[in-house]
Amino acid sequence: MIEVKNLDKYYSSFKALDNVNFSVDDGQIVGLLGLNGAGKTSLLKILGTLQLPSSGQALIDGVDVEQDPYTARTKIGYLTDVPALYKEMKVISFLRFVAGIKNVPSSEIDRYVEEAMEITHIKEVANKRLFQLSHGFRQRVGVSQAILCKPKLLILDEPINGLDPIQIIEMRDLFLSLKGKHTVLLSTHIISEVTKTCDRILMIHKGKLVRECDNVEALGQDQIEHMFVELVQGSGQGEYNA
Repeated sequence: MIEVKNLDKYYSSFKALDNVNFSVDDGQIVGLLGLNGAGKTSLLKILGTLQLPSSGQALIDGVDVEQDPYTARTKIGYLTDVPALYKEMKVISFLRFVAGIKNVPSSEIDRYVEEAMEITHIKEVANKRLFQLSHGFRQRVGVSQAILCKPKLLILDEPINGLDPIQIIEMRDLFLSLKGKHTVLLSTHIISEVTKTCDRILMIHKGKLVRECDNVEALGQDQIEHMFVELVQGSGQGEYNA
């Protein structure tokens, strides 16, 4: 589903991504774990066709995001770190608006919106304006717009930031319910959440993909925490596969 080859990203002289290589299979939930400023959002923006790479290649379901961004976008649902919500709109009106932008046939819009709201458990706030919602519900609306057109790939950038403990649990359950229906790439700096949600973890540090954990359940949270702390303290060098 995702194939990234020798990807670099510069902002002027600053190198945000440095020769990043990885692939993700269909149906996996993959966590992109790194500190703030590690390069996670830059990578997701390239995959989401919001930025161009400086060099290298990224493919979504075989489509090059630089050469054919319009086709790539039809395969992607994207929740940015700060969801782009029109806060004066009602939830249901906003989702209908997004469905229209995404070229859902007018005869199908209500069905698509209803299904997305049901999956994300937001039907109770369908007629509330977005500014009236809690942060947790706004995040759910963000996920709703991302899954609206049943994309093959969901890109979720720091989706649990700012949520309280109950909201985090609810959001975790939501992500797990998406497993198998979508390929999910989830960015976070919270280790406990990737260990409870993801099949694989990609650890990124200072723009480099430095470790891959392919069997999260077998490794367990304690070992993954140890790996990550070792990494950010500078003693974890090279690539690790588990």
